[in-house]
Amino acid sequence: MSRTAFFVVFIALVLGIIYVMQSSENPPQTSINQSPKEYIELVEQKKAARLATEKALKAGKQRTDDALKASTEKTQR
Repeated sequence: MSRTAFFVVFIALVLGIIYVMQSSENPPQTSINQSPKEYIELVEQKKAARLATEKALKAGKQRTDDALKASTEKTQR
């Protein structure tokens, strides 16, 4: 009886994991069949995207700081 309960719980757990992976909004981008070269390319693409986002945010912050400084100087005159 305990063996049957174990398999029922195990199958439910496996099916639950499969369901969550299939229904998630951001499924994993890596697959079991991915070669090391493809994985490295994926990591490099993610890194380039992250750096571009950080650069854009930094440029936007700089523009905001410059605009704030300019408006402060105008009000002080």
